[in-house]
Amino acid sequence: MNKQIVIQNWNAELLYKTELILGEGAHWYAEWKKFLYVDIEGKKVGRIDPVTKIIEERAVGERVGTVVPTTHGKLIIALENSIEALDFETGIKEEIVKIEVDKPGNRCNDGKCDAAGRLWIGTMDMKEELHKGALYCLDNSLQRKLDRISISNGICWSADNTVMYYIDTLDYNIKAYDFEVLTGNISNERIAVSVKEPGYGPDGMTIDEEGMLWVAMWGGACVNRYDPLSGSLIGKVEVPALNVTACAFGGAGMKQLFITTARKGLNEEQLQKYPLSGSLFYLNTEIKGAQMNRFVV
Repeated sequence: MNKQIVIQNWNAELLYKTELILGEGAHWYAEWKKFLYVDIEGKKVGRIDPVTKIIEERAVGERVGTVVPTTHGKLIIALENSIEALDFETGIKEEIVKIEVDKPGNRCNDGKCDAAGRLWIGTMDMKEELHKGALYCLDNSLQRKLDRISISNGICWSADNTVMYYIDTLDYNIKAYDFEVLTGNISNERIAVSVKEPGYGPDGMTIDEEGMLWVAMWGGACVNRYDPLSGSLIGKVEVPALNVTACAFGGAGMKQLFITTARKGLNEEQLQKYPLSGSLFYLNTEIKGAQMNRFVV
């Protein structure tokens, strides 16, 4: 007889009411004690102090897929066809490397750093055509790791750095790879979680200290918590916005889950039902999130 899985339920609270077109890139910057995010279509990078609720934003001039802190106080941002360093205080950008300049219909999407400080960044076709994107790793040079990606999204690593988890949204699953932290090599692709809710697209992702995956669900009005060893859904955070895009642990004791959402793709009826779409949310939880990695300059 199969043991019945008890799904834990939570409700996210409003952190800041705003109207991000396509909020994404959730990241906690511990030194600043601030939650970072981007608005891809709004072409801006933002940060918010979750205690004071003071929010600051910087226009970056083009679509921006993700934001990651560096070891030198700047931010790494992934723009449409380049990866650049951003001085948030001045707004000055400095190009690090070009990416897919031969594919003007593509742009960068989600990305994070591994424990060695490498940036893993994915691309996608702006019209969401299948298999036009890829997954890259930026170390001393830019290396393509996976091809034929549709919408490159959430990425994170196990605590012992032996497993990398990765989402291509239109595959409707979470894949696992054997990961070598010294080299950045990935191998042995397999499906860790199959997303069974019809119409829900797995989007951004983070991991907690128990090794469980927290996945923002586009079209699902929630963040799902999965056990990647069993593939089971074990928790759900209800979010009062239909298109939930990314999440990251941070705050005091790394026990707050910060969540981004989007207004993009919603019709008038959906916006009336979910008027807080595009806002930032949070959840206070007793579950501790894993520390996030910075880009080593």
